[in-house]
Amino acid sequence: MSDYDFGAALATPANSQPFNRHADWGPCVFNTRNNFNTSLVALSSWKGGTWASRLLSNWQLAPLFHVSSGQPLNITTGHDNSLTGLNNDRPDQVLADAYPASQSCKSPPCVQWINPVAFVPNPTGTYGNMGRNALVGPGTVNVDMALSRIFGITERFRLEARAEAFNIINHPNFVGAISPAGLVAAFTTMNTNLSSSSFGQVQSAFDPRILQFALKLHF
Repeated sequence: MSDYDFGAALATPANSQPFNRHADWGPCVFNTRNNFNTSLVALSSWKGGTWASRLLSNWQLAPLFHVSSGQPLNITTGHDNSLTGLNNDRPDQVLADAYPASQSCKSPPCVQWINPVAFVPNPTGTYGNMGRNALVGPGTVNVDMALSRIFGITERFRLEARAEAFNIINHPNFVGAISPAGLVAAFTTMNTNLSSSSFGQVQSAFDPRILQFALKLHF
């Protein structure tokens, strides 16, 4: 929890009210409430014929599972209705549920993560009732997999065959409030400006399924 999201040393102020930083008390932008990671390594063993044992034994399967909830989203009005000059106003939430029952958009293909009709701009000279970073963006479900084996050639030389799959289930993982460092152009964060026509819509997704294969000679 904090009352400020640090952007950069020379960034403009991010607070919404002068002389009242407590009005912005809320989750940090990088807050991920639930985060689960686990990895396994399994080694195959085959008992039977000589050739079957040679072909099917000593394969190593290594899956990596990652599931996490999304990061907080800060909803802004997009106009300086409070007349403070900060231009960091937040709107009024008028519906109990800020997420739409259907995530389809008016002009597909797109994903409507936040319901636009759940908010109205804060009236002139007032502050909205939305808290800072009050909503949560899309979560992540990712499964990576590696299959490898080392084949003995001679006493000195060994050949490693390796196949790797990233996001093997090809699950769509949408970008929420945070994009990977240095890759902002490739992964655009979600639009949380109420005055925008694309408010609450997913702007990009992380990588789909990626496969790679390799042969490595050990000597």
